[in-house]
Amino acid sequence: MDGEGGETIECARSTDAAFDLPAVLARLDTHDPDEQRAAVETIRDTLTDDPGICLPTVPKLRELLGRTELDFHDEVAYCLAELATESTADVAPSVDEIVAFVAENPSTAATGELLRCLATVAADQPTAVLEHAAAIADVLEQRSGYDRQGLRIFDSLSRKRPSAIEPASEVLVDALTAAPVENGVIVLSALGRLARSGTSLSTLEFVAPARTLVDHDETPLRRNAVGCLADVARRHPAAIEPATDDLAGAIEHDDPETRANAAAALARVASSVGPDLESARSPLVAALEDEHKRVRANACVAIGHAGFESVADRLEELACGDPEPDVRERARWALDRV
Repeated sequence: MDGEGGETIECARSTDAAFDLPAVLARLDTHDPDEQRAAVETIRDTLTDDPGICLPTVPKLRELLGRTELDFHDEVAYCLAELATESTADVAPSVDEIVAFVAENPSTAATGELLRCLATVAADQPTAVLEHAAAIADVLEQRSGYDRQGLRIFDSLSRKRPSAIEPASEVLVDALTAAPVENGVIVLSALGRLARSGTSLSTLEFVAPARTLVDHDETPLRRNAVGCLADVARRHPAAIEPATDDLAGAIEHDDPETRANAAAALARVASSVGPDLESARSPLVAALEDEHKRVRANACVAIGHAGFESVADRLEELACGDPEPDVRERARWALDRV
């Protein structure tokens, strides 16, 4: 029929209708690289709008990583990384094969995507990745530069089991030394947890670059630097003693967490060097008046270890009248020491 209204109107196809899962799985099962590539491209095209419908393809994609003759591993890796974002539970069972691939192909673009995949899994299910820490560290050592996704893996693993990242300690230190500002937030938190865990540290070379960041303008970077020094000072106070002046300056920072961590670090250093903490006397005494209880409490401990007798009257006031129980307790302890 001619004229307006005579044309038929087609219904728009949904994404589910366009993506034929059985057909895609069948193509992935073939041993024809062209068919498999086409299936992977179909998956990639669908990921933006409906990644969930592609999750059943994960086992097939995993198998493709083992096919060394294929030249589209980067596409497979991208799909796995995106699907991990959608559901780590579906991708976590493939971790063994993913790690095996990156270990054999450390410098490829596919490995970059697979490290992103592993970082996503490690953030949500670290136990699936823990036993592969050494292998992943070896991969990062062989890659050009320092892969941020790889560093994220160790940050996540350190939250679950700090000692597990010990094989990566040298890689983490090298990454921090090479680019302290770019890598500091991730690396310092991981190394701090490792130091706090009591695991024997193979190196303390990261203390020097951490010192350069204690007054940085970027808050997460500064906090992690000061916090890392405080963590190291738990078991290696002598290694932090050269940073006394840096930490004394940090106690006067506007950020209360920076001040509290700096005071904690100085307290641990003072437990080792004692009266030699004289250069930090003024900021520590001023910290007794801080509005934040953690700063006051940590300053009390540092002053007690340092034996600053001239502060006894103020410690007695805090021990009797501070509104916070933690501060009163630490002030009483410090008063006994001075």
